[in-house]
Amino acid sequence: MPADAATSLSTPVGQDGQVELGDTLGADDQEYEMVESRAALGRAMPLLGQRDRAILILRFYGNHTQAEIADQLGISQMHVSRLITRALRQLRLAMEPDNR
Repeated sequence: MPADAATSLSTPVGQDGQVELGDTLGADDQEYEMVESRAALGRAMPLLGQRDRAILILRFYGNHTQAEIADQLGISQMHVSRLITRALRQLRLAMEPDNR
């Protein structure tokens, strides 16, 4: 077969021929797509106050409930909810492409 000839993706490959060429091609890596977002988040987090950062870390990295966070901080669960909403809004604004 000439070097410039196309090969079908359904061509059997491997020793047993059970795998097709198309099965060996890579797929999109969703984690790779998150790299830019994680980098932007890393730049935006220091813009928050220390308490807001701590609350977000407890909630989203520590998997604590709002009630658990409220107990730790001595505030109401409703106030924790408001603080999370406000902090996330600030992060979204800071992470917008125009604001980087």
